[in-house]
Amino acid sequence: MRYGTLVLILGLSVGHAEAQAAQCSSYYISEINLVSTVDAVPGNVQTFVGFGLSKEESEKNAIGACSHVRFDMETCLDSDRASGLNTASDSTNSALHLKYRKAVKRITGCS
Repeated sequence: MRYGTLVLILGLSVGHAEAQAAQCSSYYISEINLVSTVDAVPGNVQTFVGFGLSKEESEKNAIGACSHVRFDMETCLDSDRASGLNTASDSTNSALHLKYRKAVKRITGCS
């Protein structure tokens, strides 16, 4: 029984170390921009960002943060959205990489 527990703990430790050692360029970044249409100052923008090892995970994280907003704004799904890899070579959305590359490293602990 002790041996089984030790293997499980070591397995979790190795898995955690591998997750921390992931390359920053393997992370996806998703950004959601909500624009207020009813605010006292029309045009107020709020930005929500999500990171993940897949595009779907990063979008889910951004939408999860956005879904907590409770005021008259367009919905998270109908807003301006962008996703891309955290690498300058991602020609579709290298602007996201330029804006958030340091944040990805701080938050994820990637190398």
